[in-house]
Amino acid sequence: MPKENPASKPAASQPPASPSRSASQNENETPKEQPKSAFEDTMVLSLVQRFFKSAVVTFGVWLVGYFNFSFSWLLLGLVVYGWRERFTQVRDMQIEISQTAARDEKKSILARVEDLPSWVYFPDVERAEWINHILSQVWPYVGIYVQNLLTKTVEPKIKENLPAALQSFKFEKIDLGDIPPRVGGVKVYSERVKRDEIYMDIEILYSSDADVAVSIKGITAGIKDLQIRGTLRVVFKPLMNVMPLFGGLNVYFLNNPSIDFNLTSLANAFDVPGFSEMLRSIVQDQIFSIMVLPNRISVPLAENVDANRLRYPLPKGVLRIHMLGAADLKRADFGVLKKGSSDPYSVLRIGSQKFKTKTKNNTLTPVWDESFEAVIDEKSGQYMDINVFDEDPGNKDDELGNVSLDIEPVSKKGVMDAWLPLRDIESGMVHVKLVWLNLCNNPTEIDRALKQMKSESNNSENLSSCILMACVDSAKDLPKSKKSLMEPSPYVELVLGQQKEKTNIQTSTINPKWAENFRFLVHDPYFQDLTALVYDKNTSKLIGECKILLKNLLSATDMTIDQLFDMKGGDSTSTSKLRLQLVLRILSNEYKDEWQETEDLLLSEDKLPPKTEKPVGENLEDLSSHMDSSVDPVSVYESASSPLEAGHLSSDLDDLATQSPSMEGLRQRKSLSPSIESAGQHGRGRIQLTLRYSCLRQKLVVVVHKCVNLLPCDDDNLADPYVRMYLLPDKSSTSKRKTEVVKNSLNPIYDLTFEFAVAPGELATRTLDIAVKHNKSMFSSDRQIIGVAFIQLHNIEDSKAVTDFFDLQPEDCVEKISIDSEN
Repeated sequence: MPKENPASKPAASQPPASPSRSASQNENETPKEQPKSAFEDTMVLSLVQRFFKSAVVTFGVWLVGYFNFSFSWLLLGLVVYGWRERFTQVRDMQIEISQTAARDEKKSILARVEDLPSWVYFPDVERAEWINHILSQVWPYVGIYVQNLLTKTVEPKIKENLPAALQSFKFEKIDLGDIPPRVGGVKVYSERVKRDEIYMDIEILYSSDADVAVSIKGITAGIKDLQIRGTLRVVFKPLMNVMPLFGGLNVYFLNNPSIDFNLTSLANAFDVPGFSEMLRSIVQDQIFSIMVLPNRISVPLAENVDANRLRYPLPKGVLRIHMLGAADLKRADFGVLKKGSSDPYSVLRIGSQKFKTKTKNNTLTPVWDESFEAVIDEKSGQYMDINVFDEDPGNKDDELGNVSLDIEPVSKKGVMDAWLPLRDIESGMVHVKLVWLNLCNNPTEIDRALKQMKSESNNSENLSSCILMACVDSAKDLPKSKKSLMEPSPYVELVLGQQKEKTNIQTSTINPKWAENFRFLVHDPYFQDLTALVYDKNTSKLIGECKILLKNLLSATDMTIDQLFDMKGGDSTSTSKLRLQLVLRILSNEYKDEWQETEDLLLSEDKLPPKTEKPVGENLEDLSSHMDSSVDPVSVYESASSPLEAGHLSSDLDDLATQSPSMEGLRQRKSLSPSIESAGQHGRGRIQLTLRYSCLRQKLVVVVHKCVNLLPCDDDNLADPYVRMYLLPDKSSTSKRKTEVVKNSLNPIYDLTFEFAVAPGELATRTLDIAVKHNKSMFSSDRQIIGVAFIQLHNIEDSKAVTDFFDLQPEDCVEKISIDSEN
């Protein structure tokens, strides 16, 4: 068999050159002449650039002296220049590292451990290198396609919407670069999802060398080196028994992806403190508004799929957030004659939803006492991010810490009142109360919901008792302009109280179709109404309006109205109508099986494969039970009354999964048996723990589930037990972890998660010291220590959880326990 010449095979890690570029090199240039020519051109260009930069700086210094400006202006310029150079160097280094990883993942493994793709650490995440090879092959052709699309389709449409003075808009440069996006890992969920849907998470790593520039009236600006990293969720639903087997496709980011880029040409002038952050924030918010929940990209793949329901499914619930206050914040402002303080405010993000509290001046213990409500589309995998800032008018606000909290455990518990320690700061914590509200389709629950809302907060006027889903479907027989007889370009504005939403503009039509959905939180449906205003974009005049009383929805079938409404006022005629689909749901902190709703995405029932109904909360529950989050979990102080009492609850999805020992992926030393309910070998009881080590985050995660058959300690043959832990040999106060006290119980249930920071090389030498103690009073003669357990950690494998019961031993006779990693 003839052997293949290795030199003739292209390297797999190298992206192919574009066809046009390769042909040009083969016909006109030799391999040795091209690098020399490019080098000489680069040297000349670099010399010219350095000359002009030096000339501009010298001339600027001369102008400062000529016009007798203060020397402080020169110092200010030097400070800004120095900050910009330092910031640019750090960012360029990060971009270079990311691009190197994108070009050759194998070489970057040894160079940058923390940037490794998820498949390296998590066995349930599959490596999808075959997709990356395909992207590498296709990318040059994608660049040509995007260039044609932007110049031939997007550019003319942009010009149509620009005023006459800006008609010179043009894409000057469109280069997607040679580095394609990479797929770091793929995870497909096969458990706890419906039979007719497929959930898949894709880790996207895009460290591009793209360069895109636009010009208007000779002024050029652009961006380059776009960086995007995040987890993209792809949902195929419903599954069908006819081709193409998938009824539709949904693509979205559960949480905000990490986005960065460099500015070029005129836009580079904004790359200074203040302007840079503002510009990046604007660009990021625009991207978030397209692909971060509740926004999504939906593609119907079959004719009989309801595209509206596919794109706008019913939300899973509403999260009511009481941002109560903070304590022990950092002193960010320092005065000459005062000790220093801060002017704190907090910003909350859930997906693309953003909330901000008021600023409290000159305090380290602000009391905000503000309430917000966020509509939640996915309980599993979504996080609430809290950032605390010190307001500095005229300057960049200083960050006082941040924290991320998983929403799923809140939806299970219903209510969480906790102090959350802030990260990336020396001290500080925030006090938050969270209430999970389910959607109820029973109108008789409205009175109870109103009563609960008013009793929950002093500012109940800002809270909601219902959620309204409004779909603006279409309109018919809209009037033409009386003067020019031109067809209108209509859009609809929905108004409910202070909330306003607008549809897109439909150009030149009297029968527009929108099919756009909006959500409104309703305070009291008995006294509120929804107003739909139809405007003409060409004349800015009102075409007509209609008003719907929300109390009518309470008496409608399934609290749903789908009909044509007569339009009144404006230029509307007697035949002008607006079609709206309205669905009202009551917000309740309780859940009942009869409130369950099954969304049928297929317009034809006979084409839908048989499926079994599941209670709400089980369909997507624990989807991410084996997925390690890119956001660091937080410790939660369960005692809401005092921020100083320790009791930690992690928000990590993997950690929560360990609370269910029956779940796939968790390993136990031996199967649970009736002997577990015994008092153990020493008669002091047993403790159930889950242990897991994350090499990526360098954290040991310990979940304290419960204790069984503890030794009685008081006169009533009961105990007030709590669990204390150290990670030996460290017995300092920073290494101490402690649960809350459970009163009068020999079988306490904690279900609390703790974390210890430990390097991978140190894990084998560490021992987990666990003591179950009785919380006795100062003058009591009761026994304090019920039992102890020393667990050696050298057998723990990375990212694999071990759940088991451990016997409690006497304090004076302790044998170390070794975890069996083979069972």
